[in-house]
Amino acid sequence: MTRIIVVEDHSLFRKGLISILEGRQGVMVIREYSDGKVFLDEISMMDTSTCDLIFLDLAMPWKSGMEILLSIQDEVARIPPICVLSMYPDIFYLENAKSLGAKGYLTKDCAPDTLFQAIDEITNGGTFFLEKNLKARNQNLFANLSEREIEVFNLLTRGMTVKEIAYELRISIKSVSTYKSRLMEKIGVDTLSDLYKMTVMFSEMHHS
Repeated sequence: MTRIIVVEDHSLFRKGLISILEGRQGVMVIREYSDGKVFLDEISMMDTSTCDLIFLDLAMPWKSGMEILLSIQDEVARIPPICVLSMYPDIFYLENAKSLGAKGYLTKDCAPDTLFQAIDEITNGGTFFLEKNLKARNQNLFANLSEREIEVFNLLTRGMTVKEIAYELRISIKSVSTYKSRLMEKIGVDTLSDLYKMTVMFSEMHHS
């Protein structure tokens, strides 16, 4: 019996995924989480030998998938293999997930057969990184950002609020909010925490 934990905040997708998984003989979902922080709190106290594989979403409230991958290695003595399930068809996220110890990376539009292939490979000690059809990101994360968007990003990562940035750059609060939304959309992240951490990780990965 392959025992799986699913960590995914979108209820409809999570329930559909569990239904597909449990439709296969020999697969059982033993726990499900809709919140990354709750998952982290509980797995640190869990007997992880009862789990064979974790499916982990990247974009979640409170604790993102990347934040979980960053911290779980220190918090859990025996880490079950983790396969990332992502809505981002981007090689950049795959590379970062791999560098943080993930054993697999699938996009959410993958076929059920691919899902089960990943389960078989990973639970037998291998890895499964679905790179086909993923987009290659320019190594310079700021390549597609305007000068003003880069300015806003730098101030955001220094901990400044939208109001403080508006005062600093002498533009309206509405303009700062627009620049903030645009730069996050271009880089493909949901939170400023993810944006900053992934920028740091990407820089370290390509300069090591």
